[in-house]
Amino acid sequence: MYELQSRRPWWYGNQRPRDEHCGPVERGSLMQLVPEAITQDPSVGFFWMDDFYRPPATANGWTVAEDGTETGTPAVGDVRNGVYRKYTDGDDEDQFMYHTTYEIFGLESMKHLWWECRVTLAEVSGVTANYIFGLSEAVAVDHLQDAGGGPPGTYDGMVWFKVDSDMFFNFETSLAGAQSTTVDYIPHVAGTTYRFGAWCIPNSLTSYIVYPWYSIGNARGVLGTGQVQNLTLTGHGPMQAFFGCKTGDVGGLTEEYIDIDYFWVAQQR
Repeated sequence: MYELQSRRPWWYGNQRPRDEHCGPVERGSLMQLVPEAITQDPSVGFFWMDDFYRPPATANGWTVAEDGTETGTPAVGDVRNGVYRKYTDGDDEDQFMYHTTYEIFGLESMKHLWWECRVTLAEVSGVTANYIFGLSEAVAVDHLQDAGGGPPGTYDGMVWFKVDSDMFFNFETSLAGAQSTTVDYIPHVAGTTYRFGAWCIPNSLTSYIVYPWYSIGNARGVLGTGQVQNLTLTGHGPMQAFFGCKTGDVGGLTEEYIDIDYFWVAQQR
C-alpha cells in the first residue's frame, strides 16, 4: 500500500501538489503547472471543468451545432470516470461542434490561462476524419472547413486540429485573420488517448505567447515551443471551450466519433 506524498510541491513560487501514485507521471497533465489557488479560491482564479459523467447539454452549459443526424447514439459509456461519445452523420463533410454556451474564457493583461482536454479518437474511415479541440470565439457548425481546410480563415482562439487525408495533429493560434500554425506537430494513431492543451503566458502588457502542450496516454507531457505570433489583447474576443469532429470529403458513409473524458480551463481572475 502506497503512502501519499507530495513531490515538488513548489514550482515557480506556487504550490502545486504532486504525487505519482495518484495520477499520471510527473507533468502528465497540464494541471500540474496550474497554481492550486487558482483552482480553489474564486477570488484568485476561475476554474471550469466538465468530467462528462452526463451528456453535455444546455442544462449544464453546452450548446451543440451540427448539420446532420447520426445513427449512432451519443451517450456516456459505462466506463470508469465518465466518457462521452458523440458521432457525426455519415455523409461527406458532416460535422458537429460542442461549445460552452457562453464565451467565458479570455486573455487579460498579465494573467495566465491554461486549458486541457483528454480524448480518444477512432478514425473509423482510416484517414479522412477531421478533429478539433480548443478555445475560440463564435464557434459554429462550420468551425472545420470542407475539403480538409482546417479551422476558419478568421477567428480569435487557439486549437489543436487534424484534417482529412493526413494523420498528424496541428496547433494554431489566431487573432482575426492573423494565424500562426505549426503543422504535423504529432502523429495521430487511431484509438490512442491524447491530452491536448495550451498554456497562455503574458509576454507584455498587451500580448501573450501561447505554448502548445500534449501528452500521449499517461506519458509525461510535452510543452512545445511558443507560437511566434502573440495574441494581442486589442480586439481579442472572449472565447468558448469547444470540441468537434467532421467526416472527410471522401469518407463515404462513415460515422466518425470522439470519446471525450474531460475538458477544463483555468484562468487568473
